[in-house]
Amino acid sequence: MKTTEELFDRYLDKFNELKIKGELWRLRVKPDEFLAEVEKIRAYGIEQRKSNYKNEYHIQCNQESMIEIMLMDIPTYDEMKEQFDRLAKDAEVQFALEAPAVQLRLQRIQTPLNFNDVVNIYKWLLRKQINLQMLSKEVFEEFRNTRQFELLLKKLNKL
Repeated sequence: MKTTEELFDRYLDKFNELKIKGELWRLRVKPDEFLAEVEKIRAYGIEQRKSNYKNEYHIQCNQESMIEIMLMDIPTYDEMKEQFDRLAKDAEVQFALEAPAVQLRLQRIQTPLNFNDVVNIYKWLLRKQINLQMLSKEVFEEFRNTRQFELLLKKLNKL
């Protein structure tokens, strides 16, 4: 992890950039909060190294991610909505591209259904990659008795 001075320089660069634009409200933390958080992140790294649960790579990635999040701009509601709409549209396109492969996988599913089969069927139905008519009679009968089917009906009723 970089030194506190280097990180604070990055923060000040972001601060000055936003000040020029007149958008200081986009800062996630104040300067003193930033320094306090950097110290907490350093303490987190030390604690994780002692626990030997995560390797050095994961600890550094986590620390860098926490710093980057603090340096991110706060988006406006319109910016968030625009990003959500763009991601939803991209996901829909990706789901449509994956649909033929999903339908082939569905044909190979047989009873008795295991948990992964039930979850996959539920996920594919929500993504509109398959529909209930594509399920074989045996698979549908078993899927109909699952909690995921009940959740699916509730979601469909809300629409």
